[in-house]
Amino acid sequence: MEDSNVVTFVISRNIKPGYEKEYDDWLRRYLTIERKAPGYLGTTIIMLGGTKSAIRYIIQRYEDKASMTAWKDSQQSLNLIEEANNYSIPHYQSSTGMETWFTLPDLKTIVPLQ
Repeated sequence: MEDSNVVTFVISRNIKPGYEKEYDDWLRRYLTIERKAPGYLGTTIIMLGGTKSAIRYIIQRYEDKASMTAWKDSQQSLNLIEEANNYSIPHYQSSTGMETWFTLPDLKTIVPLQ
């Protein structure tokens, strides 16, 4: 999809020790509800270091900024995010470009030799 209105939203969460199951249960519920949001295009979850890692990147895509904002500001989303704060510590980053598909926080970028 090459629509210039598509918005990518990245949430980075660090799961608190001992809350892995609660976080995973929360994430399943969050994704089930989010899939019904108007303008929702998809979500990718990245776990650096595999399932043993406490860090999760949730990469969400929406048709446009208005759709993303409507979901983020919805009471359902706000309630779910507040619940997730019991199990994890958030860091938010949003972008409208492709750079989120190629660069993640705390990862080294390899520059090709010229």
